[in-house]
Amino acid sequence: MARQIQVNSFLKLLGQGISQPALILGDDFQKYILKTQKVSNGGQRINYNCMFLNEILAYKLAQYLEVPIPEAAIAYIDQRLIEDDREIVFVHRFDEGTFFASQELDNVENNLIENYQLMIQMGKPYIKRTWNSFFDNITNSDDIANIIAFDLLIANFDRYTNEGNLLIANTEKGRKVFAIDHGHAFFGPEWNSGKIHHMRQASSTPEYISFFTDTLLKVNEHNADGLGLVFRAIESKIDLTDIRNHSFMNIISKIEHINEQTIDSFFNDIPQDWFVEYNMQVTVYKDFLLKQKSLLRYIIQLLVNKNAFTNSMGGVLYWKDEKRAGTV
Repeated sequence: MARQIQVNSFLKLLGQGISQPALILGDDFQKYILKTQKVSNGGQRINYNCMFLNEILAYKLAQYLEVPIPEAAIAYIDQRLIEDDREIVFVHRFDEGTFFASQELDNVENNLIENYQLMIQMGKPYIKRTWNSFFDNITNSDDIANIIAFDLLIANFDRYTNEGNLLIANTEKGRKVFAIDHGHAFFGPEWNSGKIHHMRQASSTPEYISFFTDTLLKVNEHNADGLGLVFRAIESKIDLTDIRNHSFMNIISKIEHINEQTIDSFFNDIPQDWFVEYNMQVTVYKDFLLKQKSLLRYIIQLLVNKNAFTNSMGGVLYWKDEKRAGTV
């Protein structure tokens, strides 16, 4: 369950991200990154009308699966606050209503990302080993498999083309990686016929599994590293050398045991105005998750077959709750 807060004040506009987020102070005296669904894209204002729904469902799934993710909140902006500070509308471009907010992480390491983006702008080559070393000394490296499996579950193709969608923060338990920004999951932030078609397409057929895997690869086809520099930097934490005891075994078992009642609970306490068509969206999202959760082992196997993971000797992976002929 996401906490609910009132926005006390706007602190500053954050430049990164198509959603033009703002840093705010909640009535719990915590700082949050506040997003809007009305985004600027190529000079046009677009309403990503199910971005908040994507974010909150991804957050609840991540919590359930113990994927590292910042605390989220449903944040309310009161009209009286807007009347006291007109910059909220004219500068920050927020109106009265409820918004998705993600708690700001303390001690985030962002120098490498800023330098990386600067070098891209300058057209200079980037030293890959420097990017890889960014993830070398994280204390929760086992969570990398959980994050990748989580992304496959929610059809989040955006992680490995956006260098800012994984954060590293220095915590009391050392350097930890966190997954952020899931507004473009579930085949996109707009509720339209294309999104609905793709979500309904999920099925245990070779055609869908190939389509899903090819989509993941094509999103990154401009990158010489296949799935992207970010994926290439983190996939070294995945150990598939033992097909009977590999990094994905536990998280996939946990995902496959998600039931309909659990998914139903994820829709509790979501603001009604975050839905376009409540009944239809609940049905489509729930059906997709119930089907997709059983397909991940096949998608991962196809990625193994396509040499996506360097710490793999090939072969067919074993999974929990799986019976094979001639095995005990």
